[in-house]
Amino acid sequence: MPRDSGADRVRLARIGLGLSQQELAMRLGVSRQAIAAIEAGSSDPSLKVAIALARELGAGVEELFSPTIEYPQVQATSVAPELAATRAKFSDVAGRPVALPLAGDYSLNVGFSAADAVISGTDGNTLTLVPSREMPTALIVAGCDPALALLPGVITYLEPRVECLWWPASNAEALALLREGLVHVAGFHLAVGEPLPAVDAALFRFARWREGLAFRSMPPTAMQVRQGLRLANRQSGSEARRMVDQYLRENELLLEEVPGYESSITAHALVGSALAAGVADYGVTTEPVALAFGLGFTELAIEDFILAIPSDFVPTRQIRLLFQALTSQQFRSQLAAIRGYLEVERSGEPME
Repeated sequence: MPRDSGADRVRLARIGLGLSQQELAMRLGVSRQAIAAIEAGSSDPSLKVAIALARELGAGVEELFSPTIEYPQVQATSVAPELAATRAKFSDVAGRPVALPLAGDYSLNVGFSAADAVISGTDGNTLTLVPSREMPTALIVAGCDPALALLPGVITYLEPRVECLWWPASNAEALALLREGLVHVAGFHLAVGEPLPAVDAALFRFARWREGLAFRSMPPTAMQVRQGLRLANRQSGSEARRMVDQYLRENELLLEEVPGYESSITAHALVGSALAAGVADYGVTTEPVALAFGLGFTELAIEDFILAIPSDFVPTRQIRLLFQALTSQQFRSQLAAIRGYLEVERSGEPME
């Protein structure tokens, strides 16, 4: 049987102040046994004792003794039903509960990411969630640019309060999630000057950067690849993998000649981390990632990272706050401070 959370809060507050049960009891004018019973969860204090306890421990009565809230279960559609997860972030998109499962690379931000719910069941692409909080009002953004991780820290300070959840995804994955109504915003990138794709959404600038070949020492030659240089490859559907395939064709390399081609790395920053750690020798990623990890870099294309937003979402408060963040000094100054990002002053502008 789990301990009573109020009892634990009293015990931890007392320990934090360096008090023994006997010392706290003497201050309150009660017996040590009474304090022990409260901390064991076997006895509830009277209102008078509860007020005195809160005063001595420097906390509010409700803070110490409010019961643990049990929220109703939520049936939410997963953005990645193939992931076996035990925790998730969740929100709604146009009234539809959506879950972002926290598993593998998607659960990490150096340390484990905080969750909103525990997953108690899975049925196809539907997850049964046991929330630890009310469903947040959140903006869900899918895309591969690591700078999308800046948005939650900016949006959290804006009013009215809206959270921002970033789901790392390739171009193809992000646009598919947008078509399925599982995210508010999909980010994708393409070379400057290429025609914009036919997307049923309004398109806005996020940033411009160079994408190309990152490497630990020297740009790899076809001969070195055949001799065993290892590739850190992105997942299918990503622009980086398309560039890898083009690079291999131009150098007349067969897939079976390329160690590491079968790898499927889910984020640009993880490519940089793999190269810096010596797990692989080269891979396609963005210049900001290569510079952040101290890698060599050869440009293959200058690209715009673009945000696709369905017209129905543009008037919502989530998207209003997104534009406020994109055009804020706080966001643009942070983005400009990351070497390799270009034209940051145009973030939030409509694409022509």
